[in-house]
Amino acid sequence: MNIYLRELRANYKSFLIWAGTMVFLIYAGMMKYSAFAKTGDSVNEIFRSLPQELLLAMGIDPSMDLSSIGAFYSIFFLYFLLLTSVHSCLLGVNILAKEQRDKTADFLLVKPIKRQQAVTEKILAALTFVVLYNLVTLGTSIFAVRPLNDTGLSLDGPILRLSLALLIIQILFLSVGLFLGAWSSQAVRASGLATSVILGTFILKVLIDLNDNLETLEFLTPYRYFSSIDVMFGGEIYWPYILLAVVLAITFTAGAYYFFQKRDILN
Repeated sequence: MNIYLRELRANYKSFLIWAGTMVFLIYAGMMKYSAFAKTGDSVNEIFRSLPQELLLAMGIDPSMDLSSIGAFYSIFFLYFLLLTSVHSCLLGVNILAKEQRDKTADFLLVKPIKRQQAVTEKILAALTFVVLYNLVTLGTSIFAVRPLNDTGLSLDGPILRLSLALLIIQILFLSVGLFLGAWSSQAVRASGLATSVILGTFILKVLIDLNDNLETLEFLTPYRYFSSIDVMFGGEIYWPYILLAVVLAITFTAGAYYFFQKRDILN
């Protein structure tokens, strides 16, 4: 487990920065809600006066009652997705590609351990940070929402369901990053491809939101796999998309093992 511990030590500082960013986002959002709540129904009028296309791009359903803390919180699911997908994908890239970038590949690959073991320990370290990031998001959300929830109904359960949906997407993007990090011989190139995947799938999500005729393409963008309102308040989860996410994650992870096994040492 030496490689696992080494990766934990190497990445914990960047994780703390990402975690701090998430905590700030959640509390800033709840502070904004507390200001909106004082205006009553006028907050709904403010948002409904905006173009519908803009609302959809922001992850806001025009029919939502934004004076409700639950509905307001659900808006942040899109931003959680963006932040955690970037973190997961780039973490997956860097944890496998950095050996070439830092010129330490020869040291790692000639150690008396199998390459599969090295990849496994790196993946476990990355998965540890992904789960911790999810727990930070979950815990912060619960503690930030509770003081503002005056409905008498606990939102802990709905927030937990949303957190589990978020974790599925995090793991999927982590597997994409692992695949790109193992496949590409250059860390910069792999990071660029990861950024393109994130940006491309998000743009496709926005286009589908704006054009119902493109809904047949939503399986191509993980940002459309879950609806925050449906997950939180309807308990509705589209199981085919969960299955698709699991299959894709397994496939990309298997690809990471394959390409890392064939990697040559570059000077």
